[in-house]
Amino acid sequence: MNVLVVSAHPVTGSYTNHLRDRAVAGLRGAGHDVRVTDLYAEGFEARLSLGEWRAHRADAATKATVADHADDLRWAQALVLVYPTWWSGPPAVLKGWIDRVWIEGVAYTLPEGSARVRANLRHIRRVAVVTTHGSSWWVNALEGQVGRVLVLRALRALCHPLARRRWLAIYKMDRTDAAARARFAARVELAMTKL
Repeated sequence: MNVLVVSAHPVTGSYTNHLRDRAVAGLRGAGHDVRVTDLYAEGFEARLSLGEWRAHRADAATKATVADHADDLRWAQALVLVYPTWWSGPPAVLKGWIDRVWIEGVAYTLPEGSARVRANLRHIRRVAVVTTHGSSWWVNALEGQVGRVLVLRALRALCHPLARRRWLAIYKMDRTDAAARARFAARVELAMTKL
């Protein structure tokens, strides 16, 4: 399976990037073809410019600044997002990637005269998230689990209608010990072998 892994953490040696590496190891160990996009490492511009906003209905082929990312989405049969949860959601760079890459002509089309979008990423049959939370599961539940809803409902709706989804999260990150973090990293790698 073609798997696109998109990660978003500014620190090269972070635990989040360690989780990304473990996820990639699990995926490759299971024989998947993997492409990795590290948004911070490539300096991805998160800001949707006024010009992009004005041209959002234009042909996706004209949007050269995100063409490689759009090609990766078209190639992928599975999507794995790896990021820390900050302020109840993904880092701005990942939200910017969604705003700028999951565009009309790539992720969806809006047929003439229709008010309902048509999903274009029906070839994506798996959507997974690996994330860290400083707060507890209960706090996240009370806040509405913004990141989970964004990815596993909103983005997944633009994928195959039967796309399987997986949420792998470690909570109370600020209070976990090395053993708990190691167990979670092993769980992530194992889960990716079964994606």
